[in-house]
Amino acid sequence: MKKTLLAQAGMVALATASVTGLAPAVMAQAPNDASARSQVEVITVTTGTRRQGRTDTQSLVPIDVISPDELVSTGYVDVNDALRTSVPAFNVQRLPLNDGSSFVRPATLRASPADHVLLLLNGQRRHRSSVVQIGTGHATTSGSQGQDFNMIPPIALGSIEVLRDGASAQYGSDAIAGVINMNLRDSNEGATISAHAGRFYDGGDVLDLQGNIGLPLTANGFINLSFQVTEESGTYRHGPHAGAEALRAQGVQNVPLHPINLGDPAYSAIKTSWNAGLDLGNGMDAYLFGNAAFTDSEVGFVYRQSQAAGGLGRHATYAPSAFQGTPAHPEAFDLAAIYPGGYVPMFGGEQTDFSTVIGVRREESDSFGWDVSARWGQNEIDYRISNTINASMGVDSPTSFRPGSLRQREYQLNADFYKSFGVAAFASDLFFFGGLSYRNEAYTIGVGDPASYRIGPLRDLPVGANGFQGFSPDAAGEFETDSIAAYLEVEADITNRWSFAAALRFEDYEAFGDNLSYKLATRYDLTDNFAIRGAVSTGFRAPAAGQLFGQSQTSQLNMGDFVLDAVLVPGSAEAQIFGSTPLVPETSTSISGGFVMTAGALSATLDFYQIDVDDRLLLNDSITTNATQRAQLAALGYPNGGSVQTVRYFQNRLDTRVRGFDLVASYLFDWNNGQTTNLSLATNYNEQSLRSDPAGVFSPAKVQEFERGTPRWRSNITLTHTVADFELMGRAVYYGTWRRLDGATNFLPRDAEVLYDAEVRYRGFENVTVTLGGRNLGNTYPPGRSAALDMMGMIYDNHSVFGTSGGYYYLGLSYDF
Repeated sequence: MKKTLLAQAGMVALATASVTGLAPAVMAQAPNDASARSQVEVITVTTGTRRQGRTDTQSLVPIDVISPDELVSTGYVDVNDALRTSVPAFNVQRLPLNDGSSFVRPATLRASPADHVLLLLNGQRRHRSSVVQIGTGHATTSGSQGQDFNMIPPIALGSIEVLRDGASAQYGSDAIAGVINMNLRDSNEGATISAHAGRFYDGGDVLDLQGNIGLPLTANGFINLSFQVTEESGTYRHGPHAGAEALRAQGVQNVPLHPINLGDPAYSAIKTSWNAGLDLGNGMDAYLFGNAAFTDSEVGFVYRQSQAAGGLGRHATYAPSAFQGTPAHPEAFDLAAIYPGGYVPMFGGEQTDFSTVIGVRREESDSFGWDVSARWGQNEIDYRISNTINASMGVDSPTSFRPGSLRQREYQLNADFYKSFGVAAFASDLFFFGGLSYRNEAYTIGVGDPASYRIGPLRDLPVGANGFQGFSPDAAGEFETDSIAAYLEVEADITNRWSFAAALRFEDYEAFGDNLSYKLATRYDLTDNFAIRGAVSTGFRAPAAGQLFGQSQTSQLNMGDFVLDAVLVPGSAEAQIFGSTPLVPETSTSISGGFVMTAGALSATLDFYQIDVDDRLLLNDSITTNATQRAQLAALGYPNGGSVQTVRYFQNRLDTRVRGFDLVASYLFDWNNGQTTNLSLATNYNEQSLRSDPAGVFSPAKVQEFERGTPRWRSNITLTHTVADFELMGRAVYYGTWRRLDGATNFLPRDAEVLYDAEVRYRGFENVTVTLGGRNLGNTYPPGRSAALDMMGMIYDNHSVFGTSGGYYYLGLSYDF
C-alpha cells in the first residue's frame, strides 16, 4: 500500500498527468518494468494552484515537471547542476576564487537572482542560506541572499516543479521570478541504492553513494528515508604562473605547485532527508519531513609572491615594516622564513543545514478543510583559512585562523483553510483558499579568532588573516526580524474552456511595514489542442537580515594587484561616508502571456514575460577610498579603517526590467516495435535592462555588465531513444553570446558555445540499472581574459557560464530492492 499525504493545503493539486516537460517521465515505483518505462504518466503535485486535478499542461501559468529519471540522466550528483541542465531558464555557475560564493552558488531564474526565486520542500518554504553573495563577479547576482538548492539528496526527490511566473501573492516574499518545489518520495515500501563514479578528462574525481528506503509507519502511514555521501577531489585548472616559474628557476624553495586554481573546490558531504505521514482517521493526516546536511569545501586563493620575479611584484605581506625592531615589536620579522616561495591561502567552509516541518491537515468536509504546520530551519557556515598570515602581528601571527561563522535561522507557523462551493453559473466549483502565517528569522555573525582580525604592532603591513579577515566583535552579533501574512485565493472554470484565478496577500514586516500583493491569472482553451494563458501580478521582497546587517573584509584581486575591500552595513555611519542610505523593500510587477499546444504525442508551450522591479537591491560599484574617507573610517573605530582601499554596500536606488520568453516542446515517437524516441527542446531568452538613472550607483561599464554580462540565449535539445533494455540519450546545451567586464572599462566578447552530453542506460539485469555517460564531450574550456592575467596562470575565465573543469565521464550503478 502506498499512502500519499499532501504536506500542505498550498499543494493540494494531486493529479495523474501527461508530463510534457523536457523528457518523458518514468514511474519511479517500477524503474525496471518495461511496461512502466513506456508510459508517460506520473502522479504529480502541481505548484502554482491550490486546486485538485490540475496538470502542468492544464495550468494557468508555465510549470516544468522534472522526473527523477531526468535528474539522473544529467550526469550530475547535485540538484543545482541537474536543474541547470534540465531548465534553461534556471542557471547556476561555478565561481572559483569568489569567497563564500565558491561554496553556496548563486542561482538565477529568468535572469533574476536567487532571492527572487522561492524554494519549497513538499510545498513549504525553505530557509535561506547564511551566505550573502558578495563575490559573484556579476551585478545581477551580487548581493543576493537566497536558498541553497543543493542540500537535499537527489534520490529523495519524487519530482521537481518549476513555476516560471511571479507568485508572491500566493507564496509570499521572494517569489518575484518564480517558485521551485521539491517533492520528497512518499513510498512505504521498496529501497534503492545507487553509486556514481566519475572523472574529469584532465583530472579530478567524483564519488557518490545514495540510498532511499520506504517503510510502513503502522498500517496507516509511511516513512521514507534518504541519504547521500559525496566526495569530490576538486579540479586543478591553471596555466604557468610567470612569477612562480621564475622563482623555481632561481632555486627558491617551496614555491606552491598550484599558484592559482580556477577549478572546482574540493568537496565532501553527507546529506539526509525524511518524509513521513500518518492517517489519523476522520479525514485527518499528520506529516513530518525535513533534512540534515553536513558539507565541507575548500578552495585556494591567488598566489602571494615572495619576491619580484617574472615581471610580477612581491605581495604586500612581504614588505619590510617600519615598526619591527621597535619596542612594539623588538624582533625582526621576515615572512620569507615562513613561506620562502610565497603562499596560497586555503579557504574552507564547513556548512550545517537542518530543517523540519510538522503538521496536521484535514481533508475538505461539509464545513471546510484545514492544514496547520510549524517549520524550523537553519543554515550555518563556519569558515577557516590556513596557509596564510596576519602580517601585522609579525612573529606572533599564527598561520591558520577561524575567521568566524554565519548562521541563518527561521521559524514559521502556518494555518491554511480551503473550501469549494457549487456555483450553477460556473462549469466547476468555486474554490476558496486562505491562510495566516507568522515568520521569524535571525541572522548571526559569529566572531572570529582574535588573531584573524587583530591589528598587530606592525600596523603598516596588511591586517587580519590575509585573504579573508575575521569578523570582529564590532561586526558580530545576532539580528532578528519577523513578519506576519494573510492570503486569500479563488479559482474556478467559468466555462468548459475558460479558467480564472485570483490571489491577494497582505504582509506586515516588523522592519519595513506592510504590503498588499495580488495576482490574476486566466486561461482559455480555443480548441481541445490549443490554449492561451496569461497572468499579471505584483510582488514584495523585504531585505533579508544578512543584507541588512552583514559585512566583510576580503583581499580582492584588482587589475593584478591586491586590495583590501570592505562591504559595509547599509545606512551605517561608516557607509554614510560614501552616500549610503537605509534599505527599503523591493516591489515588482510581472506580466506574462503564452500558448499551450497538445496534439497527440506533441506538446509545446511558449510563454512571454516582463518582470519590473522597483528599488532593486544590488551591491553598488566598488568605490576607491581616499585619505580623508579612510581617516573618517578610522575615527569611527571601523576595524582597519585606515587600510581599506575599496568599499561596497547594498543599495536599492535602481529600477530594473527583465523581458524574455520560454519555449518548451516535446514529441514522443512510438515506432510500434517496442522502440520509442523522445525529442525535447527547451529555450529561454532574456533581455535585462535598467529603468532608472544609474549615476552614482553603477558606472557605464557596470551597466553593460548588468545588461549583457550573461547569455541572453540558453537552450538544450535532448534525444532519448529506448530499445529493448537500453536507453540512449544525447543532449546539446547552447549558451549564447555575452560580455565579460575585465577591469574597470574593458569588455571581452564571449562567443556562443555548444556543449554535448551522452548517456547509455542498461536495464537488462534484474533490479539493476547500469549507466555510462559523459558531459562536455568535446572537453570545451572557456577563453582567458588578458595577457596580464595569463601571466598569473588565469588562462580561463573564472566566471564562465559553463565552468572551468572541462569534460567529464561517469559510471553509475543502481539496485532496486
